Amino acid sequence: MKISTSQYFTMMNNQLADTQSKIAKTQSQLSAGKKNVTPSADIKATTASLKLNEVIAGQQDEIALLKTVEARYQEEEGVLSSMTDMLIRMQELSIAASSDTYTDSDLDIFAVEVEGYLADMRGLANSRDANGHYIFAGTKVNTQPFTTALDGSIVYNGNQTEPVLELETGYKLPLSTSGHRLGGTVERTVAGVTSKVGMFAVLADFASSLRDNDRDAVRTAISELKSVQENINLNLVDNGLRQNLVSQRQTIAEDKVVIYKGLLSNAQDVDYAASIAQLSSDMLALEAAQSTFAKVSQMSLFSYLR
Repeated sequence: MKISTSQYFTMMNNQLADTQSKIAKTQSQLSAGKKNVTPSADIKATTASLKLNEVIAGQQDEIALLKTVEARYQEEEGVLSSMTDMLIRMQELSIAASSDTYTDSDLDIFAVEVEGYLADMRGLANSRDANGHYIFAGTKVNTQPFTTALDGSIVYNGNQTEPVLELETGYKLPLSTSGHRLGGTVERTVAGVTSKVGMFAVLADFASSLRDNDRDAVRTAISELKSVQENINLNLVDNGLRQNLVSQRQTIAEDKVVIYKGLLSNAQDVDYAASIAQLSSDMLALEAAQSTFAKVSQMSLFSYLR
């Protein structure tokens, strides 16, 4: 088979153009750090990368949301811990005041301390989160949960429905404890009649019993304060379980992001070592082809005639 000079030149030009095109593509990939500099270069890979980016964004949104929830749990934990500390101190006062060791004047001093705790606990029960929502109002997050009625009693204005956050996976995460469940209720029996009273009623009655120097009522307060503290402790345990759950969900989401980013990197990021090696090989091939082409193009039949 004979190849004409024009065919040879055409073949060599095409080969040089292909090699230069490969070099230019590799250089663009190295410059951008991407296998496909333009989406049209590989539609399938581009589509896969877009889907992976969407999944990663979704997981990152979930992580941010879980961190917000975790912060809310920590705020709630701080409130419950402070309440527990005050209840422990009030139990100490109730035990001390129930004996004859302290005078009526001492009980008045105890009453001042207990009234201060009562005010502090009411303020804590009206705590807000970072968004300005009341933590213990149930789903009525914009309603102040605990207010003082005309008769001086503290009433609950929230509801018993506790807010729930539904994640993308469909998992429902409880957000907070309602004020109704905060201190729970305590059974009180007076003259054979049993009724249920709330946390703030227990504290207010304890303060009144100290003011009235009513040691029998003070003795009743000992068990009631213990019951309130146990209720608060149950909520603290529940809070800790929720924090562990959020931490686990966050770890799972973060692990997924690492995995998906690895898949995304494999799909779109250039392998620098392989690309540089390929570029060097193509550059050498181009130089060799150019050198050969230059020599062959200078050849002439007249050069062999004597």
